[in-house]
Amino acid sequence: MSCWIDVKYAFRLLLKKPAFSATSILIVAIGLGLTVYTYSLLSQLIFKPLTMQGTTPLIAIEGEFRAAHGRGQLADPYHLSFISAHSNLLHKVSLYRTGTTIISDLGNNISAEKVHASYNQWNLFELAGVQPILGRSFNPSDQEAGAEPVIVISHEIWTKYLAKDPNIINASIRVNGISKRVVGVMPDGFTFPAIAQIWEPLSETQLAPTAPSDAHTDAMNAVARLKPGISLEQLQLEVKNLLQRHFQTLPQAFAWRANSPGGYIRAFNYKDTHDSVAQHKTIFFAMLIVVSLILFLTCINVGSLLLARVNERIKEVGVRIALGIPKQRLILQMLWESLFICSIGGVLAWGLAMISVHLTNVAFERLFALSGDKPFWWHLNLHSDAFLVLLVAIIFMVAVTGIIPAVRALNSDVNAILRDGTRGALGKKAGRANKLLVVTEIALSSVVLVVATILLSTSYNSQNADYGVDTANRLSAQILLPTSSYPRNPRDKRNDFYYQLKSNLEKHPNIQGVAYFSSLPGTGGGSSHFEIQGREALAYNENPMWNFEAVSRNAWGVVGMKIIEGRDFDLRDLENGGSPTIINESMARDLFPEGNAIGQRVRTVDESNWHTEWRTIIGIVSDSIHGPTMQATSAWHTGYGIMDLRAWNMEIVVHYRGSQAQAQTLLKETVAAMDLDVTLNQIQRYDEYIAQPMQLVNAVNSIFLWCGSVALFLAASGIFAVSSNSIALRSQEIATRRALGASNSRVTGLFMKEAGIQLVIGLIGGVCMSLVVMNQLSQSMLISSDSYALGILGIPLFITLMVLTATYIPCRKITSQEPSEGLR
Repeated sequence: MSCWIDVKYAFRLLLKKPAFSATSILIVAIGLGLTVYTYSLLSQLIFKPLTMQGTTPLIAIEGEFRAAHGRGQLADPYHLSFISAHSNLLHKVSLYRTGTTIISDLGNNISAEKVHASYNQWNLFELAGVQPILGRSFNPSDQEAGAEPVIVISHEIWTKYLAKDPNIINASIRVNGISKRVVGVMPDGFTFPAIAQIWEPLSETQLAPTAPSDAHTDAMNAVARLKPGISLEQLQLEVKNLLQRHFQTLPQAFAWRANSPGGYIRAFNYKDTHDSVAQHKTIFFAMLIVVSLILFLTCINVGSLLLARVNERIKEVGVRIALGIPKQRLILQMLWESLFICSIGGVLAWGLAMISVHLTNVAFERLFALSGDKPFWWHLNLHSDAFLVLLVAIIFMVAVTGIIPAVRALNSDVNAILRDGTRGALGKKAGRANKLLVVTEIALSSVVLVVATILLSTSYNSQNADYGVDTANRLSAQILLPTSSYPRNPRDKRNDFYYQLKSNLEKHPNIQGVAYFSSLPGTGGGSSHFEIQGREALAYNENPMWNFEAVSRNAWGVVGMKIIEGRDFDLRDLENGGSPTIINESMARDLFPEGNAIGQRVRTVDESNWHTEWRTIIGIVSDSIHGPTMQATSAWHTGYGIMDLRAWNMEIVVHYRGSQAQAQTLLKETVAAMDLDVTLNQIQRYDEYIAQPMQLVNAVNSIFLWCGSVALFLAASGIFAVSSNSIALRSQEIATRRALGASNSRVTGLFMKEAGIQLVIGLIGGVCMSLVVMNQLSQSMLISSDSYALGILGIPLFITLMVLTATYIPCRKITSQEPSEGLR
């Protein structure tokens, strides 16, 4: 019965102060909603192991992650097949590699289409635990030498291009110019290993080579499923031990693999195969830290508000204690009030999280709409584990926000409370507790706001950076040539197509120029070590780094670049042999300060003692940056080789007059008129293409923007509430000082000095923690110096202003009263 009375009493107290109750519930809803949303985002995108239709996690086995390239490397199948054959901890293993290809002969007047392909071992679908909804999956005979070429297609291909033809099984489709028989259609949404749209079996000779190889075309990845009860750490140790013995038997040319700094082959959670996640994982960890701090800020704020309520009712509490009411019952009364606030806030938080999840899924679809590169597990839902997180967070918040005011009330001197009332009841412990709350608020707010500000500022600078090119009235696209019609060797047919397309387009009066780059300036990125002839370092990684790209003849003016010294590529470079290169201005200035770059020879090198041919520098071109300026993989030094000598896939940029739509239509029609099997992919404005690599990071930074906004709201309200409460509790002390002759300015100065001490302690702690977080972030991204200045200097200045204002206003209010009022 007494419990029900306490419940009704707590509920009535909340109804008596609707503004207080609404504010407290809103703070709780925002803090908990952000917590649940962030947990769901990070869990489903990164941390929660991928199991698909099995019960044990899927594990990726790949080459080392090279930070300079921003991606994981493929591994030699010779080693992957050895692991598959000798591991005792893996249930199944399937080797694969991914890429893009062209499908045609689709009927319904559909032209050739670029699709994502998976080339894999026959057992990939068995390992995933998913079978086709039509036809069959692969079997071992499909990968035997001389077997008929067969494919399995995705539900998307079947629906989008084949109108769900029920007779598609055993029909033929041209893939990369070669006719292949369709044997299966996978279920809707199945794109494993990540974004696959068609699947082809690899041959036995590709899967189980008899000797190691360093050919990139032979390299692969592997996906495996752990046996029940086996942990990832156990597998990693087993793989390490297996490879240590295995590498000892390698020929001398491959011995470097045993000592590869990143570990030549790694085993890790499958979700980390997404390069953007692997490269920017520290950002996601930073997000987790920031949201955790916001949850603590929320607890402190709500606890401070409830503490202020207790201070208003402190005399009532004293009377109740004097009348013999057990302290346990008083604690429960305060916990009921906190429980109501946190529970209602939790319901609203779940609603906010649902809205945020929906908006995130919409954003993901829009983000990957053009590229089609969204991994299949990048779709958020609020699962039961998210509800459990919410429940635990509510319990934690109830405990924290209920205990803080309870301790304050029950540790007070009852006699002092009954004698002096509210204003005389602040003891030393309570005073220290209030100061600690202020310092904690300042420190946590500093961390969240500094990190959010630096990331947002860096992101803004990256989006508005000068990449050294002119993007106005430029259209970009990726060109994919079927290798059956345009072999990589010899390269003549590929080059003839590229230059014929350039010529055909430039005949139109609204086309000012056409150029090809292997990666357009502002995109790509990634760098390798190179050595200068006569200045070679003893160790390969002591040499400087550059990014190397292929480019067509007469390309620079199309993107607004120009030759500064030397000459451009021309037909002489094809007739005379050799391998000429053009470097950018920064590289010439930094590495050849005497101005003697022209005629020097350079070549790319790596840890395996592999190197390219010597390349002679024939020209210097104006600076451009490859890769977003926010990424650590961005290349500031770039070398360019002539496209004609390299069988790389190329990107086209078209400088046009008039409308983008007209230029886009002309580009499509011209390509189609030349060859229906050639596909154009990701046709878009050049400036949109430059912004594309950072879309994921910018989306994460948008979350940081919300975190920063929430932190700003919590910091402003919390610091003001705690400061006001602390000063209100000392109103009798203030009145006494004034009655004894102290001036208002001296009293105000005393409190401002105390606030300044708390401010300094809080800011030092907060800024130090911020620097630790940013140090981790700087491992995977480039932080601009302007952003550091804005975050490290601007935010502390802002918080200083906020704290001093929060101290001055309530102090001014109390000193404006007559001392007699405070003494009463």
